[in-house]
Amino acid sequence: MTFWRRFKLFSIGLGLGIVVVIIFFGSRDLNTWTPQARILTTIDSSAVELSPRTICQLNCLDLDDGEWKSIQSTAKVNLSESSTRKKPCPVYLLNSKYMEEEYTLIWEVCEHDERVKLLNISRSGKKCNC
Repeated sequence: MTFWRRFKLFSIGLGLGIVVVIIFFGSRDLNTWTPQARILTTIDSSAVELSPRTICQLNCLDLDDGEWKSIQSTAKVNLSESSTRKKPCPVYLLNSKYMEEEYTLIWEVCEHDERVKLLNISRSGKKCNC
């Protein structure tokens, strides 16, 4: 069997395999298995607690309940600056851009208790004395 015949048979098999995979798995959202997506899903689905410092910062930044949730919904997890191995509850740093402003949120995520705590929220260029 010549090289070109083997290559043609390989290509046909590869093409059929790709078609089968697309038919069976095409509608699945495979991004939910990334670490960032798992952390954001945990934050969204758990009971939220606000620290006293966060409440002070929300008042200082003139943000209400709906706004900080909108800020959090556009956030991305910064795993390199997060304390992912902190016991018993890891702390995650989230960066968000909301209405042309950059925000940083610090979340403590306790998966065993199914609760999360917003420890800090800050906006670049704005200092709060909290």
